[in-house]
Amino acid sequence: MKERPTHNLYVGGQYVETGDGTHTMAGQCHVHRLGAGLPGRPPIVMIHGAAQTSAAFMETPDGRPGLAELLAAQGHAVYLMDQPGIGRSRYYEPLHGPLTHHSAELLQWAFTATADHDGWPQSKLHDQWPGTGRIGDPVFDTFYAGQVGHLADPAISETLTRAAGAALLDRIGPACLLTHSQSGPLGWHIADQRPDLVRAIVALEPKGPPFRDITGAGSRGPVIRPHGITATPLTYGTGSGEPADAADSTDPEQWAPRPLVNLAHVPVLLVTGEASYHATYDHLTADYLQRAGVPVTHAPLAEHGIRGNGHLMAMELNNDRIAQFISRWLHRTDTLQLPTPRPGPAEGAPEK
Repeated sequence: MKERPTHNLYVGGQYVETGDGTHTMAGQCHVHRLGAGLPGRPPIVMIHGAAQTSAAFMETPDGRPGLAELLAAQGHAVYLMDQPGIGRSRYYEPLHGPLTHHSAELLQWAFTATADHDGWPQSKLHDQWPGTGRIGDPVFDTFYAGQVGHLADPAISETLTRAAGAALLDRIGPACLLTHSQSGPLGWHIADQRPDLVRAIVALEPKGPPFRDITGAGSRGPVIRPHGITATPLTYGTGSGEPADAADSTDPEQWAPRPLVNLAHVPVLLVTGEASYHATYDHLTADYLQRAGVPVTHAPLAEHGIRGNGHLMAMELNNDRIAQFISRWLHRTDTLQLPTPRPGPAEGAPEK
């Protein structure tokens, strides 16, 4: 049968008892595919961030092609996941836990109208959002209309998406992952679960930095990623070091993580917008990955002539240039031949 240019499927999930003797399915993940892909262009699995669905990659709020359409036009088959419990992936509260929501004012401040304030040193460099970025602007209102609740507990998101992502790769075969923000840790988990099926990871401003969030004032919050770059365990190799000292400062010289053995063969492109709040700390995430033996390239977009982007770069005016940048990196990176993954710890146990 001829392969269709678009396709919808569900992967993962499990039957659970509802308490009255009946069963329902939960944890499954909806996936929408664009394009069939061209020879020499690896397929890409795209995973949206918090408060979003896969629709955020399909079309921009002002009606331009989204990052998924742009990458499909570059010859990549694109698989768009709705995280378990989000969008077209069924929400089941007993399994997924409560949802949390972002206010319009918060997203205006953090994402779309950052040039209006001095919340971080780069904020006023932001000039790529279409429209004013403020409540009442038609583009902002369209953007905010598409925001949804997201799972409040990152441990639940990581556990369920790790399983669903592995099920998707088992079905479609080797692919590259593209993550954004909150889904950054989900990409590390999927690669850890299926190291033989992940060719590369493009991480657009992944959730970070290691261990603790950094507030707008630059101070460090409580430990919320006790396993370095995730809330739940990854497979660290043996050695004398811990993942790192969870009580340390922002000084990466104090970090001595054991190797992330299942990610040691996975090339990572970590992309940072010039004007985003991530510009203040993405280098810490890249440094941690490098110290853990992951082949990471940190790409501040401004250093490549792509300027003025905030955290939502996939929606912004120059997203076509960002899509070209990603596609070129994937094409240059050896993503077509999978090296033999390094084995995990002899006992096969995750990091404690």
